[in-house]
Amino acid sequence: MRYTIYIDILFCVNFIVDYMILVSVQHFRGLNTQKKRLLAGAFIGGLGSLVILLPPVPVYLSWVVNVLETLAMAAAAFLPMGFGRFIKTAICMFVISFFYCGAMTAILALFSPENLVVRNSTVYIGISPLMLICLTLGIYILMRVILRIWGKLSPPAVCEVEICHKGKTLFLKGTVDTGNTLHEVFSGECVIVGRADIFKDMVNVENCTDSMEAVKNGIRFVPFRSVGGSGLMPSFKPSRIYIMNSSRKTEIQAYIGLCGSENLTEENDLLVPSELIMKGS
Repeated sequence: MRYTIYIDILFCVNFIVDYMILVSVQHFRGLNTQKKRLLAGAFIGGLGSLVILLPPVPVYLSWVVNVLETLAMAAAAFLPMGFGRFIKTAICMFVISFFYCGAMTAILALFSPENLVVRNSTVYIGISPLMLICLTLGIYILMRVILRIWGKLSPPAVCEVEICHKGKTLFLKGTVDTGNTLHEVFSGECVIVGRADIFKDMVNVENCTDSMEAVKNGIRFVPFRSVGGSGLMPSFKPSRIYIMNSSRKTEIQAYIGLCGSENLTEENDLLVPSELIMKGS
């Protein structure tokens, strides 16, 4: 049986689906990345779909190509990050991709499209691009709703944080915040947000307005955006940080972002990115 495959439709549809998958991974993992990086990852996924035009290859070789494509998409969209964190992100991409493919296959089974081609682990479905795009958006919205409901049903996560710097040690209470996606620009490391007055004995923040003096004192400025506005948050990297969660003590690498006392209450010393909890798990 002969099939007609339109390359422009094949590329565009896979580009849109891969973009939705990357956005889902970003929200699920609490990652901070630029939209152009997500578009670059989706572009690689769109190019990867062109393997359907090649002669049939063994199944194991198709899986190797899929793994390499996923790693390339994750690298383009989310690097730099630690190796372990990168592998977890790639695995998350595989899981969400299977969710998308499974849901779309189940729904499309009701329509029984005539022009359906499966080759080299790539699927080409002969339905209108508009229908497939709407279907992808619908599944993406469903996933977001499920994740939001799951987040509301889950109790607030807290952890104990030990911070050591310049011979001083602080034991603080941290609230795990999925909305804190701040990263230090050059290292890509997470930023734990805390009240500046807590760390006055560890770092001098009085001259933070002078960039050269701040750099000499180990201060870095992290761009942030919130409901109240945007700006640059002074931050520093302590000698050691430990997170104690569920009777486990894990050393992590992160910066401490310093904010005003009006942004955090006395019962809430720190806002800890959920990435750090995942990293320690």
